[in-house]
Formats: sequence, structure tokens, C-alpha cells
Amino acid sequence: MAGDTTLSENYAFAGVYHVFDQHTDSAVPKVQFAHDDRHLLACCSLDGTISVCRLAPGPPAVLQVLRGHGGGVADFAWSLSNDVLVSASLDGTLRLWAPADGRCIRRVPDPDGAALLCCAFQPLNNNLTVVSDAPPYPP
Repeated sequence: MAGDTTLSENYAFAGVYHVFDQHTDSAVPKVQFAHDDRHLLACCSLDGTISVCRLAPGPPAVLQVLRGHGGGVADFAWSLSNDVLVSASLDGTLRLWAPADGRCIRRVPDPDGAALLCCAFQPLNNNLTVVSDAPPYPP
């Protein structure tokens, strides 16, 4: 119980809507809202792209599709000010993006060419990102 209602009543959805279908042929491993913004979100896909989307005002829309990775995008993160996205890809590169115009700011290859699996910004310093790669496999 939460107040005078049950927990399930507090989370009763009025409706579930499918508003974005630009990644129909590949899995979407992550969807994340921008910091302190309930209408701006992004999702990455194993098709090698990241979509930046707006839910409101007006009808939901895809603002940018970030293209450039040669493999699936396994993870991404918003900077604290939402002006930069970092992405980790199975192609072995980390990329920094300007989500407002879709521009790739920087491409950083993994020194060993390993697939990159996850990434994050250091919360207080957007000049520092952390990335994790896949273990090496024998030839």
C-alpha cells in the first residue's frame, strides 16, 4: 500500500504507445532519458546507430540518428549537461557526439581493436570517460 492505494494502482498505466520504430531489424540494448529532461531520450541499436528522440511537445519525433559506427552500439551515456553523448561500439571504437546536430566530435579506437561493451562519463568532469572492452579471444 502507498497511501490509500495499492502499489499496482500507483503504477497503473493509462496506455502504452509504440512511438519509435527506426530500429526494426536490430536489438536495442539501451534506452535512456537525458539528465533532468523528461522529454528527451536516446536509444542505441545493434544496427550501429543511436537515435535521439523528443517525446513532447507535439507528436514524438526522432531528432537525430547518429551514424558512423561500423558495428553495433552496445552502450551510450549522456553528459551531465546533455550536450554530448559518448558511445561504445562492437567495432572497437568509442565516439563522442553532438546530439543537437548529429555530428561526431571524436572517434577513439581501442588500442587492441577489441569490441567495446559499456561506457560512462565521470559525473563531475565530462572530459573523462570510462569504457570497458571485451576480453580477447584466442585466434
